[in-house]
Amino acid sequence: MKLVEASREKVQAYVIFGNGALDKRVFKTIASKFNHKVVLSTPFIEHLTGLSEALKAIIKLMDYITLPFTYIIVIDREHVESEEYLRGVTKEYGFEIKDFTKIDEYAYMLEVKRGVKTSKIYMAINGFKKSIEENLAQVIELFYGEKVDPSKDGIKKWLQSKNISDIELAQKADERTFPGIISAIKRFLEDISKAVH
Repeated sequence: MKLVEASREKVQAYVIFGNGALDKRVFKTIASKFNHKVVLSTPFIEHLTGLSEALKAIIKLMDYITLPFTYIIVIDREHVESEEYLRGVTKEYGFEIKDFTKIDEYAYMLEVKRGVKTSKIYMAINGFKKSIEENLAQVIELFYGEKVDPSKDGIKKWLQSKNISDIELAQKADERTFPGIISAIKRFLEDISKAVH
């Protein structure tokens, strides 16, 4: 899959990042391992933090897009406290939940309606307890055999000491290290494949 800022090609989904640039670099790297005919786009919106802000961004996009559309939210665990919280915040922002599927512990698919418009929202949750740095620490432990403090500072220091980029770590991602992103991508690809046939 290709993740682009803007595209003249047909875009199959918008990706909303609920944390920032690191999440975007990691997602883009992992997504590039999948079907290259699928194009995803990051909309031009201000920097967002948290589930509420991600849902507000989807509301803005839904106001401009006439057809049913698909969104992928990539967000840290610290912003999605529980399944009940996810359901509650989604409803709080005026979305009627038509279908709520827990793909696994780190990924969900919601089919929602707001007004007369319907959309699918896939959610990829990073962090086993808190944030994406935990996923990167897992990559380091599994592929480099070293334990690292799963904090921004701990990951940054380790990367600098090895002269490795976070993108190089993300290239090693698998279901054990980034289960949310990979599960959400796989389910999204299955769903669009079914829609074509």
